[in-house]
Amino acid sequence: MEKRHIPILNKVKLLVLGIVGLSVFTACTQKIPEGDIKDFVELIRFTNAQEHVVTGISQIQSIYSVEDEEKGRVTITTQIDQRKKYYYSNTEVSGSYVEEYTFHNQQVLSYVNSDDTISSFKKTDDVSQDISYNLEEVYKLISTFFYTKVEGGYHQGAVYYGDYVVANCAKFYSCFSLNEEKTILTYQVNTSQRNEEGDEILTMHYFTVDAYGMILSLHTKSMVLEKNIVIDTTIECSYNTPIEKKLEL
Repeated sequence: MEKRHIPILNKVKLLVLGIVGLSVFTACTQKIPEGDIKDFVELIRFTNAQEHVVTGISQIQSIYSVEDEEKGRVTITTQIDQRKKYYYSNTEVSGSYVEEYTFHNQQVLSYVNSDDTISSFKKTDDVSQDISYNLEEVYKLISTFFYTKVEGGYHQGAVYYGDYVVANCAKFYSCFSLNEEKTILTYQVNTSQRNEEGDEILTMHYFTVDAYGMILSLHTKSMVLEKNIVIDTTIECSYNTPIEKKLEL
């Protein structure tokens, strides 16, 4: 069993945009063995992914359970259109996560009009809020679909996993595999570590990425066996498909 190379979600708090908390290892000097996986990985670049994705839809969901009873759920659906400069997100929260997020539902919508004016809307639990974004802020919203931070030159968070794959493929080569068409890369591993209280956390982790390093699907299940606590996380994404765009909330 691989040990401690994927930080586990805290059993109380959910950091949605960093939902799987994958670490990037910039100090790794191992080389990827020659073959199809190396050929696939060496073509991954963030700039290529950003140019390739015109429209994107992602749904991130995490469910927190204790003794097989659901205690909280967070679901975030995001839609972007880079060319139309369009961003929409819908966050639904229930159970124990409501205290942390302080709402049950929040929607954010922003886009650039044909006359270069910007329309921005925010609604929290059916209460509309006044917000005003400039063009730079709209670009930043769209960029969070791909990543939430850059560290050591590597993009992390959200649904671009290319830099994680590039940085870790050599070290964890046995965890990666390609489909027969050599168009989808799969990562699968079980990990174990202990939290600050000394409880062992087991995690079953699986994801697939396309040739641009963009997540297609992900499933992470983290379990604190001694306390029968489970955090089950899934991500499903599609790219360059039509989006039914909203004009207001």
